[in-house]
Amino acid sequence: MSRTVFWLCGGALCAIGILSLTFSFGADYGDFSTALSAAGSDGMGDITTTSFFPVAVLCLGLGIPMLIGLNATAWRKTGGY
Repeated sequence: MSRTVFWLCGGALCAIGILSLTFSFGADYGDFSTALSAAGSDGMGDITTTSFFPVAVLCLGLGIPMLIGLNATAWRKTGGY
């Protein structure tokens, strides 16, 4: 039961991290798509991280090692390959 909870938590953390990456980049005058449409390809230097970026890094930093750790010992439950 506890491994299932860790699998679900790790998957949820990774999903939240990946979705947060969508909103993690922007510019002073709008989000990423607005910034690129306003400034064109020359506006890539204006792109900065938003307040979602630390959330994305934290969630991915916790979720990925959790899933890797759980997957590293999963083969023992199958009796090997």
